[in-house]
Amino acid sequence: MANGDAAVSKGMAVVPGTDDIRKANDEINKTRDYIAADRDAIALKLDASKVKIQQSDPGNVPDGTLWISWV
Repeated sequence: MANGDAAVSKGMAVVPGTDDIRKANDEINKTRDYIAADRDAIALKLDASKVKIQQSDPGNVPDGTLWISWV
């Protein structure tokens, strides 16, 4: 797979090899915006009712439950 193919498949813009290197900061900032948007999308998918934070085994829980424990 060529550089940029994965980005294009996800709807992202790619930087042409002919672009002026002095504009690199704009491209870096665009990339960071993509990452920030992706993090927001992931956070919205978290179902707080499926997060169990307790030391003991929570027992029978629905699929997709995140159990956080400590020793």
